[in-house]
Amino acid sequence: MFASFTRRVAHIAGDLAAFGPGFVVKSNLARLRPGTTAAVHVPGIGPVHVRGGNSDVAVLRQVFGKHEYDLVNPAGMRARIQARYEEILAAGRKPIIVDAGANIGASALYFEQQFPAARIVSVEPDPANLEVLRKNVGHRPNHVIMPAAIGSSPGFVSLSGTDVGWAVQTERADQGLPIVTIEDAFAASGGDDPLLVKIDIEGFESDLFEANCDWVAKPYAIVIEPHDWMLPGKMTSANFQKALSTQAMELYIKGENLLYVRA
Repeated sequence: MFASFTRRVAHIAGDLAAFGPGFVVKSNLARLRPGTTAAVHVPGIGPVHVRGGNSDVAVLRQVFGKHEYDLVNPAGMRARIQARYEEILAAGRKPIIVDAGANIGASALYFEQQFPAARIVSVEPDPANLEVLRKNVGHRPNHVIMPAAIGSSPGFVSLSGTDVGWAVQTERADQGLPIVTIEDAFAASGGDDPLLVKIDIEGFESDLFEANCDWVAKPYAIVIEPHDWMLPGKMTSANFQKALSTQAMELYIKGENLLYVRA
């Protein structure tokens, strides 16, 4: 109990520093009212909708508090990615960012903050997550939402682990929710040149990289969270290790994520 109390105090202190007192009040009120949705203020973004009694506030902490997708370090990386972004714009073209496993849209909002002219495609299969995702990015002109799982080829998935928004897992099935490919996401974006693909799909990366991997030659950067730790013995990272080993990309460890950037 003491450890839980200490962790709660640490969260409040971190939230005050990163988001301000208004966020702390609203997020804690939401926590006490499971099943409800509240709009909390994120500096530089504005109102972001979160669900009480779910993982949504923890997602905001990861993305905007801990800056999991901050591409500044190591030195020079941000400048390289920024240079590629500006190169695409200078050619009169639109950069594409794909957020595979978009959850409630926190990472999509973060990427918009970093690359405001990019076309951002949020791919998310879980209906409950989609409801909040639509509230957070559905009204933003540079965003496209694809209500689907993402995989190596079209088909269907079933979902499990849906009690907590960030833990939803997908498995191929004969029927259910649709699967789209990365190439489908590129095509749906309304953009031209892939800049960044972010992948956090709770182990389904084993399917995504199983076949039809020509797309990996297109983005300038790929961010992926591996899930071998969650599914030991399943070799969920083996396929993406093989696919990305064919690319002239540097590899950086960024918190829970691996960041691949063109050399």
